[in-house]
Amino acid sequence: MNFFLRISLLVLLYASASAQSVDVNAILKRIQASKEDTNRVLAYIEYGQYHENQNLDSAAKYYLKAGALSDKLNYLTGKFKFRSNYTYILNLQGKFDQGLKLNKESLVIAREMNHAVNIGKSQANIATSYVYLGNFLEAIKHYQLSVDQFEKLGMKEFLPRLYISIGTAFEHANLFNKALVYKEKALALARPVKDSLQLADILTNIGGSYFNLKDYPKGLAHFSEGLAIAQKIKSDVFVIQGYAGLSRTNRKLKNLDKAKEFGEKGLELARKTGNVFLEMECLKTLMYLAEDTNQPELSAKYTEEALKIAEANEMTDHLVELYEDYATDLARKNNYKAAYDYLMKYTIMNDSIQGIDIQKQLQELDAKYLTAQKEKQIVTLEKEKQTRNTLIYGLIAGLIALALISVLAYRNIIIRKRIADKEVQQLQQEKQLVATNSILKGQEEERTRVARDLHDGLGGLLSGIKLTLNSVKGNVILPEESAMTFTRALTQLDGAISEMRRVAHSMMPETLVRFGLIDALNDFCEGISASGQLKVIMQDFGFDKRLDSSVEVVLYRVVQELLNNVLKYAEATEAHVQLTWVENNVSLTVEDNGKGFDVSILDQNKGAGMRNVQARVDYLNGKLDIQSKPDEGTSVLVEIVV
Repeated sequence: MNFFLRISLLVLLYASASAQSVDVNAILKRIQASKEDTNRVLAYIEYGQYHENQNLDSAAKYYLKAGALSDKLNYLTGKFKFRSNYTYILNLQGKFDQGLKLNKESLVIAREMNHAVNIGKSQANIATSYVYLGNFLEAIKHYQLSVDQFEKLGMKEFLPRLYISIGTAFEHANLFNKALVYKEKALALARPVKDSLQLADILTNIGGSYFNLKDYPKGLAHFSEGLAIAQKIKSDVFVIQGYAGLSRTNRKLKNLDKAKEFGEKGLELARKTGNVFLEMECLKTLMYLAEDTNQPELSAKYTEEALKIAEANEMTDHLVELYEDYATDLARKNNYKAAYDYLMKYTIMNDSIQGIDIQKQLQELDAKYLTAQKEKQIVTLEKEKQTRNTLIYGLIAGLIALALISVLAYRNIIIRKRIADKEVQQLQQEKQLVATNSILKGQEEERTRVARDLHDGLGGLLSGIKLTLNSVKGNVILPEESAMTFTRALTQLDGAISEMRRVAHSMMPETLVRFGLIDALNDFCEGISASGQLKVIMQDFGFDKRLDSSVEVVLYRVVQELLNNVLKYAEATEAHVQLTWVENNVSLTVEDNGKGFDVSILDQNKGAGMRNVQARVDYLNGKLDIQSKPDEGTSVLVEIVV
């Protein structure tokens, strides 16, 4: 079990308002003096924000008034602000499904307003709701969308809260080190801003990360700093979080008296403010502390109170753990029937989260229950002997149950880690593909520019020089030796012009631009054949019209690279290039009769040429297949969809 997986209480909208000193009397005067218009809506929102860290019920009351008046006036800004602020209250009260519904509605409203900032805020708040509900894949997806939105807008002030929330989502997937990286990034961005409310949130969050990594001294330092800031600005939410964190950490450090003191303070304040989520955290802390101090009855009392809150507010993550603990408490009281019932609840709920078959476990639990019943019957006949036997069977059943629970918990951790790793890997691959595409596109644009400059600029200049020199040659009588030198210079100039044209053509063939892929490849293949180094046969089918210019350039470069490889390494005498276009499918095959090679070599080490080919095929979202054996030639197949 993870003892400190908590959720950042993220409210991106107007988060700094609660930390600032406000003129309460001025807000009340605005409410009383204004008509039922948009000004009164905004005043309700401000007054609700003032009450957030003092009285959740009062804050909720004024948010609901703002929402009702906004609906009456059809005031989109008011509708959006109501949903974004009221979901904060719902989350603290454990009403996560209602919070998700309102956050999704706020995204629709933001899009209707065409408000880019509010769209980013809504994505972040939707992600937070998914974290509360335990759907961490959806949470990370929406947090990433929100980060992208604010980075695009250049609004870095929102990034610390988003990073802390992404870190929390990874934390729930048991990727604690990755979670800490995001949270430290958030702290580095937040410290220069000196937003006390934000710092209190981030510091207590990082304290939880160090707790999960079992670095308790660092956890203690961050919780203490966060608590000091929260007490200074009188933020009850983060004061409670600080108390709960210090209680858990001191428990691990064996400072049990301090742990009890902080836990009881946190519980008292959580109940005073009506914050059921943090009340749950404090109850669980005191529950484990009572176990440590050998007070099973007190532990059972805290477990029962926490279970009532979790069931009333459908806190799934907490219920799984509490059902298990409560079953243990009932078993201590020899109430095996009730213990069995709660183990059944634990198993069913754990299965709904993990998605595994529970039939075997149910049969074993049923067998344990029947065994306990038989033991009770035997007790009636053999009291002294059965007392010992009951104790033995109870211990065996407990060990088996603990073993099964440990296996299920470990399997759950592994599954979540794999899912999170796969999601992160997919995001990294997508970013890498975008970067590769940009590089290839930039390369082709630069080749085109350089080829044009060579042909139009340098080519024109060299041709002009040649004409001038030819004019001079016809009008000036030179000595024989100078004339030979002059003629040799003209010959070298002709060679330079030819070489310049060859280079420009290689970088971006004019035939490819003007007449398309097929004509350009025919010219290229004929040029190689004419050199005498290799006979290249070109065939095409279905190219009644031209492909998109970007696709043509990539395919031309692939053929160019493959034939260059044949010339360099294959020792072939003949090569075939085949292009086929059928409906939306285009296939390219390049074969040679050379010496071939073992394709398994490519798994360990691809040369620069084959890496370029692979990158260009990936750019077209195509498939690359290489078939070759020593002394049997090589065949390369590229397939794309256009």
